[in-house]
Amino acid sequence: MVSPVILQALKRSALVIAGFNTAGFAITAVTRSHKITDLTGTTAFIASAWATHAAACQAHNLRLFQPSKSLFLAGAVTLWGTRLAGYLFWRVLQTGKDARLNFLFPKDESEPLLTGRSMYPIKLAGFWTAQSLWGWIVLLPVTVSQTLAPAAALGPLGWLAAAGFVTGFAFETIADLQKFYFKSANPDKFMDSGLFALCRYPNYFGEILLWTSLTVLAGTHGVFAKHPWIIASPAFTTFLLVFASGIPPLEKSHNKRYGKDAAYQEYKASTNLLLPWFKSKTSP
Repeated sequence: MVSPVILQALKRSALVIAGFNTAGFAITAVTRSHKITDLTGTTAFIASAWATHAAACQAHNLRLFQPSKSLFLAGAVTLWGTRLAGYLFWRVLQTGKDARLNFLFPKDESEPLLTGRSMYPIKLAGFWTAQSLWGWIVLLPVTVSQTLAPAAALGPLGWLAAAGFVTGFAFETIADLQKFYFKSANPDKFMDSGLFALCRYPNYFGEILLWTSLTVLAGTHGVFAKHPWIIASPAFTTFLLVFASGIPPLEKSHNKRYGKDAAYQEYKASTNLLLPWFKSKTSP
């Protein structure tokens, strides 16, 4: 059974995340620009983590920046969110668009509201609602751990998990930058160098490792034993990236663009999808 204090923390997280995303939806609906989508959605993570941390500090008579597991979790989410929000915002400013989200907007001014192809802004509102849900679910271990054991030290398992977080963070950061600069110079070629020589989606591997590690860290000091459902965070992240909005559409796009390229077929056959490893030998 979930205690009232955990329910209150979950409610606080939901309100903060929903508030940011509602504001983002309103701005996007008025401007008809998706440039702030990732910036707003990711910043909501940071705001929620600090709101929960501040509430826990007040409840347990702790200083806001007193070394603790709760502070580490807030700092980790801030590091992840700042990097991701900054990178995605910078990327959309460089490219001027995000083709993934074009279906949410009217094709032209003649398209009627609500009943047109995009059902503008109904689908747009649904997207921002889903983005709120994404943030709330992924932050579950952080929200629960900050509330139950804010003053705890990391401990051996916690430090091991922290190392996993750093490794995942480094993987996705380096992979994102490598791919951006490669595609900027070679827009018509597929990426198979750098970390992409070890697996086809190193950025997604880093994201899954990052949130799995944070969940392990958050679950120490009996948190996971009391609330095992916090595993929904890395499970949801893995589901989205591997089976839904991550790898499947990219695989479809890559097969369409490079499917007749023998070099791409060799790369695909010899390189792991998600787990970094050395290339396997393929038959001549």
